[in-house]
Amino acid sequence: MSWTKITLLFFIAAILLLGTLLHTRKIWFVYPNKGVYAVDGLDVSHHQGIIDWENVDAKYRFVFVKATEAVTFVDSKFYENAKSVKSTGRILGAYHFFHFNYGGAEQADNFINTAGDIIDLPPVVDFEYTGSLNEPDKDRIAEELRICVSRLEEHYKHKAIIYTTKDAYKQIVKDNFDNPLWYRSIVLPISRNVDNAIFWQYHNSAMVRGVGTRADLNVFKGDIAELKELIMGINPPYPKSPYLSAP
Repeated sequence: MSWTKITLLFFIAAILLLGTLLHTRKIWFVYPNKGVYAVDGLDVSHHQGIIDWENVDAKYRFVFVKATEAVTFVDSKFYENAKSVKSTGRILGAYHFFHFNYGGAEQADNFINTAGDIIDLPPVVDFEYTGSLNEPDKDRIAEELRICVSRLEEHYKHKAIIYTTKDAYKQIVKDNFDNPLWYRSIVLPISRNVDNAIFWQYHNSAMVRGVGTRADLNVFKGDIAELKELIMGINPPYPKSPYLSAP
């Protein structure tokens, strides 16, 4: 067999192996610099089903649990997950999935009435958008999101965190909000232009011991002591970031 054929076969085998590793999530596109993002965490919802939290790797120190969506939806696993996260000594956060076709105040009330005072971290508004918006829609949606965020901040006395994607950030969040961000970027590192991102969702399909389905992986920009300073009602807001001062 010629060297050309051997090289070609080797190249094909390497491509197939890489494809298999990517498909089975044995390798991933990007990993955080642990010198900067020192704390690992998860985010979960009812989609993960029953989670054996006692068996989940202890390296995951914080967990964002889905609480609510729109104006009436409450995640069926919220209270179960929240209780288990707290009982295993992890830091509990919770998020509301924001809908464009409902008022911001009513959506905030749904979260407040559901999550109450059981969460550790400031409230999170999950704001996602893919596509393009005309100017009137952008203005209306930005205003309803602002109302939602303001109502949450008034209740919790802390700056709310906005979970956002690249498109949502560019379309609305960047020019309208100075809140701390939980930023989704699963192919590339977070752009240096997104300087208020303190949480990073870098993986959306990981296999985690104790979780029966694929799970999202996250990191916090800082160490565990800094993360604990975000806990509401115990310590003052994160002193090293202007994005987490009380409104």
